Amino acid sequence: MLCVILLNMHELSVAQRIVEIAEEQASKSGLARVTAIKVRIGGLTTVVPEALNFCFGFATEDTLAAGAELVIEEVPAEAKCNSCGKAFPVTDAYFLICPSCASPDTTLLRGQELDLLSIEGETPEDATGKDTTPEDATGKDTTPEDATPENKTNRGRT
Repeated sequence: MLCVILLNMHELSVAQRIVEIAEEQASKSGLARVTAIKVRIGGLTTVVPEALNFCFGFATEDTLAAGAELVIEEVPAEAKCNSCGKAFPVTDAYFLICPSCASPDTTLLRGQELDLLSIEGETPEDATGKDTTPEDATGKDTTPEDATPENKTNRGRT
């Protein structure tokens, strides 16, 4: 029981930080409410997606994100062998040996991500029932400033 509580405490702090960032971006963008938050979690992070999802509801209470949906994109860990060039799935980041040629000369390609990809929400006009499009509602790129360049393509979303 104590293990489960401690595990969820870690995910609760991650969920709280995600909500803080979402609220900051929503305020900057003139959103009255956050309806969805999309995150990317790598398979080698210490964040357990199910626990994060569980804690998310608690973290959003009494915030602009109350009732928001958490969308989690899980990224399996993958490495590439620098000797034979083959990519392979990784289950243990401390033991990166190529399964094809047994070389320890490998590079981790993915699996350590913990990214806030996008935030969706409603403007005050949406809440009052006025007919607005996302471009007319904010007209701003609400991508978090610390997002990677490939994530900055979602105009009208964060």
